[in-house]
Amino acid sequence: MFNKVKSFTSKIFTKLITVLILKEQYAVLVLLIILNIKEKSNGKNRYPFSSPNNKITVLALDSDRYRGDLVALSYHPKIRVLFMKQNPPGWLIKPFYSELNIGRYINAEKNSIDDINHKKAYDFMYKFLSIFYKYVAVDCVTTINYRYLEDYNWSKVSDDLGVPFIMLYRECLLASDRIYDHVVRRKKNEFGRFVGSHIIVHNEKCKQSFIDSEFATPDQVSVAGALRMDNFLKLIRQNKVKSPHASKKKFILFYFPHDNGLFGRKYRKNYKGWLYNSIWSSRDKLFIDLHNAIIELALEYPDIEFIIKPKDVMVKNKSWDFYKDVVNKSNIDIKKLPNYKVDVDLNVSDSIVKSSVICALQSSTVVESAFAGKRLILPLFHDFLDSPHFDNFYWKNDLELFDVATDKNQFKILFKDILNNPKISQDIENKRIELFDRWFGNVEGNSLDKYYNIIKNITQ
Repeated sequence: MFNKVKSFTSKIFTKLITVLILKEQYAVLVLLIILNIKEKSNGKNRYPFSSPNNKITVLALDSDRYRGDLVALSYHPKIRVLFMKQNPPGWLIKPFYSELNIGRYINAEKNSIDDINHKKAYDFMYKFLSIFYKYVAVDCVTTINYRYLEDYNWSKVSDDLGVPFIMLYRECLLASDRIYDHVVRRKKNEFGRFVGSHIIVHNEKCKQSFIDSEFATPDQVSVAGALRMDNFLKLIRQNKVKSPHASKKKFILFYFPHDNGLFGRKYRKNYKGWLYNSIWSSRDKLFIDLHNAIIELALEYPDIEFIIKPKDVMVKNKSWDFYKDVVNKSNIDIKKLPNYKVDVDLNVSDSIVKSSVICALQSSTVVESAFAGKRLILPLFHDFLDSPHFDNFYWKNDLELFDVATDKNQFKILFKDILNNPKISQDIENKRIELFDRWFGNVEGNSLDKYYNIIKNITQ
């Protein structure tokens, strides 16, 4: 009943917005959007938002996708961060589009219906923002990507109106040749050219992808590291100077689904997005063995906390049912394991620093854990090292920096060895620093200052 009421209310709201747009009721629409804007100040949300107060005001669109970046920005004394979720800008443009594939409209044939509707959406947004910016003082607009239709017209029109669009690009871990080539190809074939003033990325490899795709020119892209890593580096430094103290040991699996893209995809008809046209036959067996090993270790070591850390989107995906099925079919009832839990909201940086044993796969947490000086297990069971999909593994050239488990039994052996011998050699530590610098572009912990200076130069 609740879902039906919610759906009915949503339809009424959508119709109301459409009427307001067709009737060009800009004042009402501006008020509606303003009511959905909050301020992030020193990491906390504030509503209503403050006056500019001689700070550079950043309006962050699609705020849920930034992870810790907006929090980091909000701590700069000369930056005022306003933000809103993706829904409000989406309300304003959805009446003009039949789907949310921005590539379809960017590449629409001239004077086609798609092309005409795309221009109508731009014209509407131009009139709307011309009024909006009279009431909300904004120095620049930011997003984290170029792929979302809800952000596109707001970003482009803002830039055209003299409110620079600066992309704080976040998908910068292009650690395999296949993924790099795929990203470059998609940018070039589907997304045209950059419609803003500047792009800030984490590393040189990512910058090169924008140049190779001709999506942006070299002077439009700056490398400044990852904002959220400043606090992580600070935590590591603090942890190193703390005196040893007894605390409960923790194991963390940075969860990956059984159908992770590393293990392959099948092409869909008329769909060009998948990277592969085959699925590794042992992917489910690897997943099952890994989780059974973790559950068995949780039973064996009741004084150690075992944490499964998925992203929120993973829990909402249908592949999560496979995880639940594996757990339910285990010989051990996890409800009787108080030291085993799933924690979607776990603070990643803090948990890495405080962990005893870490396991991860195709994730930036591998690099973070490595820099934090943690021994980390890569679960490459069932001869994955000899599979054709290993060529797409991010860390295939860096295996010496980690503990590689080739089966369930070896995973358990490595787990126990790490508990007793947690330290790594100086040589490995030095190589891990190089790895971190390669992908996060900054080991000094001063990315916030770099971002501020770039934003200041663009907006003034």
